[in-house]
Amino acid sequence: MEKTKQQEVDLLNSYYSNGSNQILIVYEVIRTGSEDVIREFVKGKPCLFYSTCSAAERLQQYIWSKELAKKGFELPEYPTYTQIFEQFEKRAKELDNPVIVLINDFENIMKNSPDFLSEISKVVYRDSHPQMMVVLVGSNSAWIENSMVEKLGSQAQYISGFLKIKPYTFQEMHKRFMDMPYDDVIRTYSIFGGKALLWDYFDSKKSFKENVCDKFLDYQNSVLLKLTDLMLEENLRETAVYNTILYGLANGQNKLNDIHHATGFSRAKIMVYLKSLIELGVVEKVFSFATTGHENVQKGVYRICDGLTGFYFRFLYQHASNLIRYKPEEFYEKFIEKDIDKFVSYAYKLVCREYIDKCSSFNKLPFVIDEEGEWVGKMGTIDIVAQSDTGDTLVGICDFEHEFDVTAMEQLRNCCKRARLTPDYYYFFSAVGFDDSLRKLSEEMPEVKLIGLDELRID
Repeated sequence: MEKTKQQEVDLLNSYYSNGSNQILIVYEVIRTGSEDVIREFVKGKPCLFYSTCSAAERLQQYIWSKELAKKGFELPEYPTYTQIFEQFEKRAKELDNPVIVLINDFENIMKNSPDFLSEISKVVYRDSHPQMMVVLVGSNSAWIENSMVEKLGSQAQYISGFLKIKPYTFQEMHKRFMDMPYDDVIRTYSIFGGKALLWDYFDSKKSFKENVCDKFLDYQNSVLLKLTDLMLEENLRETAVYNTILYGLANGQNKLNDIHHATGFSRAKIMVYLKSLIELGVVEKVFSFATTGHENVQKGVYRICDGLTGFYFRFLYQHASNLIRYKPEEFYEKFIEKDIDKFVSYAYKLVCREYIDKCSSFNKLPFVIDEEGEWVGKMGTIDIVAQSDTGDTLVGICDFEHEFDVTAMEQLRNCCKRARLTPDYYYFFSAVGFDDSLRKLSEEMPEVKLIGLDELRID
């Protein structure tokens, strides 16, 4: 198991080994690896599992009761949550062993049953039974972080701890795709990100183009095309509205006013739908690194942060009829090839920021990073801004498509002036390379670092 996930398993085991009754919340952005962590954690331990459905409280209790009846539990047709957990308590006593109760997609219960935690805590925290560890697993990270505790009020006291499952890193993905050219691994990362459950769809012995043709563009057997459709339908109501907004975002309409003019939807309506997409982890609002040059910051910018959704709406959604007409290779060459590296640029920036973070953790940077982010200006963007607690500043720009020349330094300095930053170090990341003028500048100025694809790898 990758180091990132093993650390999360170890944390859950530390809760389990302390022997106390507890209610933990484990959450993630969709498909970032909670299944791997939970599967490893419960291995060899008594576990009662229930995956909730999106339903009103009465139906939820009915379905749960029917499922438990098949496992020998005795419950009324419409049990309360207290009655369900009293059966779990009884099972723990019969086993005379700690019991883990694992509830998947717990938000489906919490949103419709506001007293759920209060009900189950009366049973969970009794001293008359062996240890009961309740693990509530959720995927709506934005709702859990921003709305849940307020909704719970005083019931939040019953929660023993939170664990947010981190996405797998790019370097962890690279280890799974060692046979694939490095730039193609970055292209693959632009679609799947750190969601390891999706990685297995691609064959590491094939190129990025071959994998896309096999898994997206072979219309009759397109596993990932169908999966993307299903994911959107399962998580979004009124898909026509959401699809319209997502299409706009994927094609450069990144501000509220742009989306309003393109779709004809009211700004208020768009904000409601954007909020839902943010809660789902599909869209993010872009915030700039805090500097005194805030008047030059581009505000109110949104972007798709889920690669699979972005790829679908950038290249496939509007060309559905052509997917049927063209052979996969023809479709790729006509509708994807020209713009794929521009699409990959966002993921490439994340890979470069991961490089900076890893260099920092290995003490390979000139200072220890205290704050990090990006600066999105009205006239240019600084992809990486990192500062120490004493004000040492590193700035960086990333380009997956083009070679950098010496004019890139001038452009970066102009952006820094508008951001009112005084950098001590300049980092240039290019997947294509650097011309002689910039290489010469780097030799003359040790604070200027050039990082190509080969230098980007850190083991």
